Amino acid sequence: MNERAWERAGAASGLVAAVLLLASLFLNPTAPTGDEPVLTFFYVAGNRATVVLAALLATLAAVVFLWFVGHLRHLLQRAEGGAEAFSPVVFAAGVVLSTMTMLSMLPVTALASMSRDISTASGSAVFVLSELHRLALGPLGLLVALFAATTGAAMVRREVLGPWVGWFGFAVAAIGLIAGVTAFYASGPFVTIAAMVTGIVFAVWIGDAAVLMLYRPEVDRVEVPGTAFAH
Repeated sequence: MNERAWERAGAASGLVAAVLLLASLFLNPTAPTGDEPVLTFFYVAGNRATVVLAALLATLAAVVFLWFVGHLRHLLQRAEGGAEAFSPVVFAAGVVLSTMTMLSMLPVTALASMSRDISTASGSAVFVLSELHRLALGPLGLLVALFAATTGAAMVRREVLGPWVGWFGFAVAAIGLIAGVTAFYASGPFVTIAAMVTGIVFAVWIGDAAVLMLYRPEVDRVEVPGTAFAH
């Protein structure tokens, strides 16, 4: 394939990741919003098939997102002419975000497996797994903030796409930052709802960026960004 075809494949991976993430988020609209492990466990037990499917879709979204992150690194490296301004941070943040997303699915998947026979479920194990899943929301929000902020900055500088997509990224970063920090200090419905909102706006932003990249591959752009760092 030529460069344009490879770019469209990379952009398509971002769109697929966004769709998979949105599907995962909307599969469990009635999940408990509190931080009570018992409620979480009985919800998982009563909706095992849906919970496992949502976890699978989220994991697939994280895997496909890795391709999109690699695609972004390629585009930014080319636009930065080897200056390595934003591309290393975007790449690192994207890889860690994807990894953390996959890891955060393991506790809830374990709960689903455990719920096959409620009579053998250990109360301490249920508490630990539920808390691990909930506590993962803090790092995930902060990683979304880092990825969206650095990618948004590159977009504002026209290294990829355009400023309005970058400003959208800054808004996503602000929401992720609020959700991430709140998860470390608060509990209850607000934390879960904030995490849900973060996931939705992140997926919409990635999907919008991917569609624009599909419509106009970056190889067709002729604008050259300014200097990233002053000497």
